[in-house]
Formats: sequence, C-alpha cells, structure tokens
Amino acid sequence: MYNSISVVIFHFSWKMQSDVWGSISDQGVVTHITGGNFAQSSITINGWLRDFLWAQASQVIQSYGWSSRTGKVLRF
Repeated sequence: MYNSISVVIFHFSWKMQSDVWGSISDQGVVTHITGGNFAQSSITINGWLRDFLWAQASQVIQSYGWSSRTGKVLRF
C-alpha cells in the first residue's frame, strides 16, 4: 500500500512540475519548471521517476561544480 501511495505522489508531483506549474512571459510563452517533458518520459515509471528526481537534484549537484570551478571550498 505504501508503495502505491508513493508512486501516485511522485507521478502527480512530476506531472504538476512538468506540465502545469511555470511562468508566462510578456509575449504569452509558457515556460514550465522542468521543460514540460512529462509526456516524453512518462512511458515508463522509471522514466518519469528518474526525471522527477533529477529535476529536484540538478541545481544542488551543479552548485558543487560551480563552487569547485570558482576555487571556493565547501565546508561542512
């Protein structure tokens, strides 16, 4: 049961980020948070789950690369 609920939550959240949430420019162009690629990656559960998790983590992962390129050291 828990697995089913988790899959539904992931699916709904990714669908909302991909095809619903976003911004509209002055010219009326809609830009979705994740590029609106839900339909292409939702053929399999693994496809949209992978894209959902990457959309959540990509900024964090890329920030480490930016930090190392600028010579700043991350301290934990």
